[in-house]
Amino acid sequence: MHSSAITSTLIFSILSLGALASPTPAEGVNNLHKRDDTCESENIAGFYKRWNIWADNDDDYNDDCGSGCLSKIRGRCGSSVTDWGCNRDENGQGYYHFNTPTTCSEYDMTQALKACLDGRTIDCSVV
Repeated sequence: MHSSAITSTLIFSILSLGALASPTPAEGVNNLHKRDDTCESENIAGFYKRWNIWADNDDDYNDDCGSGCLSKIRGRCGSSVTDWGCNRDENGQGYYHFNTPTTCSEYDMTQALKACLDGRTIDCSVV
């Protein structure tokens, strides 16, 4: 009786590992969609804000990815914008990611983006 319990446990374990080792593909395909004009911020432990912004048609407004926006953000939020990064996809959408002081408000960011994107509004107060 003892050996049959061990055998049952061993067979169950082997079948379980087989199921984990060969997962079945999902029926539906999850296609990713680009984000439209979006602005997100996160307060990091009260020390700074981390911003992630997706701007459609960044290439229509900025020669270098987000360059015009960086100067407007510094004008609204101060010169201590750190860890600036900007990536642009093949459709011209810019993804800006950077840090500002916590005093930089969502309103400030909305206005800075409006100034650099020729009046187009990306509302940073809406998440």
